[in-house]
Order: sequence, then C-alpha cells, then structure tokens
Amino acid sequence: MDRADPYAHARDLIGSFGMAPAGGGRSIGTPQLGYLLGGVPATNSAYLQVIPYTAQRGFVWGTQLLVDLLYRSAQTVAEEHPGSVLRIGNLSRPGGGDIPPSVSHNSGRDADIAFFAYDRMGRNELPPFTLVHYDETGVADWPESARGRFEFDTARNWTLVRRWLSDPDVVVQWIFVSVPLRNLLLDHALRIGEPETLRLSAQRVLVEPKTSSPHADHFHLRIACPSDDRPGCIDGPGRTSLARDAQVDALLHLYRSGSPAEQRYAREMLSLPTDGADFELPPIESED
Repeated sequence: MDRADPYAHARDLIGSFGMAPAGGGRSIGTPQLGYLLGGVPATNSAYLQVIPYTAQRGFVWGTQLLVDLLYRSAQTVAEEHPGSVLRIGNLSRPGGGDIPPSVSHNSGRDADIAFFAYDRMGRNELPPFTLVHYDETGVADWPESARGRFEFDTARNWTLVRRWLSDPDVVVQWIFVSVPLRNLLLDHALRIGEPETLRLSAQRVLVEPKTSSPHADHFHLRIACPSDDRPGCIDGPGRTSLARDAQVDALLHLYRSGSPAEQRYAREMLSLPTDGADFELPPIESED
C-alpha cells in the first residue's frame, strides 16, 4: 500500500470496475479504506426515519442491498410491534470515504441504528431524535433529558436482529453492540425459545468492538461484500464465512418452521430438491 496515498489501491480498483449499475451501488475497498459508487440514499418512510442531524450532514447513502435491508427490517419490526419506527444514523457519504469521527462507513456497507426503547414513565413518549446511551441494566443514562426515562426494548431490538440474520439476500458480517446489551438480547432469545442455530448465529456477529466505543447507544450494522462486488469489495478481517453459515442456519429454520410460502422460498434460496430427495434436514427441535 502506498503510505502517501492509502486510497491508491481502492482508486485502482475503481478504475478497473467502472461505475456501478444504475440504482444498484457498488462497494469498493474496505469499510475503513474504500468508496461507494452509484449508491442510493435512505429516506424517511412510514417505518423508518433518518435522525435529523444525520440527514443534515448527508451521510445517508449506502449500497442498494444495505438500504433495502433497512427498509425490510423496519417493516418487520412495525408489523410485529405496531407503532415502531426504526431510526437510523450514519451510513456513508454519496461517494463514500471518511466521515468524522468514524473510522469506517467508507464503502456503503455500514449503518448506525438507534436502539428501540420504551418509556418507563408510561407516557408513551418517544426517545429524543438523537442516539441514547444505556447503562449495564439497559436504562438510559445520557443525554440528561433521557436519563431514567427510557429503557432498552429487548423484545423489539431482538426482532430487528433476528430479521437481519434471517434475510435471504444479505449476509451480516458484524453487529457491534456493548456486551451488557448483547447479553440482554441473547438472554431474551433463550427465554422465548428461539432455535439454538439462530442464537449461535447471533453470538457470532453480536460483538463489542475492541478499538472503538462499546456501542451502548446504537447498533453498528455491517453487511458482507456481495458476490457481484468482488474482488473490488474487500471484507477485511472478520467472520464472514461464519456469518454465511449463520444465514444458512436461519434459512434452514425457516424451511422447517415457516409458512408454506416461506418454506418454498427457503428451499429456492438453499437450492434444495423440490421433493426433498437426496437431502436430509436436521431433526426439528423439540418445543418442550
């Protein structure tokens, strides 16, 4: 790598691959040293709202895969928990590159997501349009206007994580979140009887980063490079192969336990024989 120009390699890749297909977006380089070509913006919808400060800065761009995932997951949470609105923070610049103070978000595959929370005072008030920090018990302790008023909504936040991990089109590489909040999510998944495969998938990707903030005020979602963007897109260090296994696990669960339509879809995504021949699924877990 040219130390005088750390982006030189990414520039060479951009020259090799040209512009992305219209409307699709292409992630070039790594999340730390990369660019975004032909990205799309995330905009407000019935189930999703961009935090105003993020909108003012214009850091709302991502690959089509990432932005579509945010819309799909927002709708899922709203359907399972009526009235829910997913609030998103930083994605990327229109062309990618650095966004202060982050060291990633360069290539359109990262998104900061505000936690779902509920009003502990019973007044059904929404958290302020900023990121809210939660202590080790899941109670808000910053900003001062939110202190003690809001609590990390484990059920809704788990629904969001489950939807990300089960998505058939996107592989989740990482979900950065603080250890105490991660533990709340995994404990909740165990209590409600989520399949072990799904819980193991969550354990693989829900991590507290070692070189940045603990992420006690938002999820940092990062998706893996799609095959169409390789070799220009570079995942960098991580457990992407395990994340792909996690996606397969989620699809297998959908195949075993979903509706007939969901089972057909899972079969197509997994390329299983239509009659089940020559393929033995793992035994269905007991519901005891």
